[in-house]
Amino acid sequence: MKKMYIIILLITAILSVGVTTWAGVLDNDVIKVGTESTYPPYEFRDENNNLKGFDIEMMEAIAEKIGKKVEWVDMPFDSLIPALLSKKIDIIAAGLSATAERAKKVSFSTPYEISLSTFIVNADNNSIKNIEDLNGKVVTAQLGTVQDAYAKSIEGVSVKPFQKFDDCVREVALGRADATLMDRPVALKFVEQKDFEGKVKIAFDHEITGSGKALAMNLDEGDFTEAVNKALDEMVKSGELDNMKAKWFKE
Repeated sequence: MKKMYIIILLITAILSVGVTTWAGVLDNDVIKVGTESTYPPYEFRDENNNLKGFDIEMMEAIAEKIGKKVEWVDMPFDSLIPALLSKKIDIIAAGLSATAERAKKVSFSTPYEISLSTFIVNADNNSIKNIEDLNGKVVTAQLGTVQDAYAKSIEGVSVKPFQKFDDCVREVALGRADATLMDRPVALKFVEQKDFEGKVKIAFDHEITGSGKALAMNLDEGDFTEAVNKALDEMVKSGELDNMKAKWFKE
C-alpha cells in the first residue's frame, strides 16, 4: 500500500511538471519582454532610468490589447535570442531585424519598420564617404547585430565589437576607431546626444539587409505570435503605429 502511495505521488509530480512545461505565454498574466536599452529612439533609459522609446511604447500597447502586463528584462543584445530560446523571456522588442538566419530559430511578428543603416565617423574625418573608403579601417559594431555581421563581411575592415552601441560611438569620438554603423534613426539620435554632439557625424547611409524589424517569439508559441500580429494589425489600421513613428522618428 505504501509503495502504491509513493507511485501515485510520483505520477502526480510528473503530471504537474508537464502542465507547467506545456503552458503557453498566453496562459500567464505577465509577459517577459527582452530588450537592450542603448538604442535610441527604439529603446533607451531617460534621466530617471526609466525605459523609453518606440519599441517600448509599441510593446506596451500590444500587451494592453491582448490583456497582459509587461515585465521588462534589459540585457546585452547578443543574449536576447539565447534568453528567448531558454524561455527566460517570452518576446524580444529590441529593433531586431527579421533575417532568414534568425527565422530558423525564432518566430517573427509582422515587420513593423524598415530603415537604412548609417555609418558614423569622427567629426574631423572627411576621408570616409563610401564602403570602399573603409578598406584598412577599424569599425565598431554591437555584438550580435546585423551591423556586426555586415561589418565583418566588408573587405579589409577590422571589426571591434561592443555590447552597447554608446560604447561603439565613443570609440569613434575618441579616435580609437574609424567608423561605426547602426540604423539611421539611431544614428540621428547619437550625433545629437550631449556626450557626442560635435564629436561625431554621419558619413553615409547604406542598405545592409532588406529585412524589416520585428518582434521575436519562440517557434512553439503560434497562438502568442498570432495574438501579437492581430494587435499590430489593429494598430496599423487605426493609425496608432504611424502616430508612434511620427513621435519617435525624425524621418
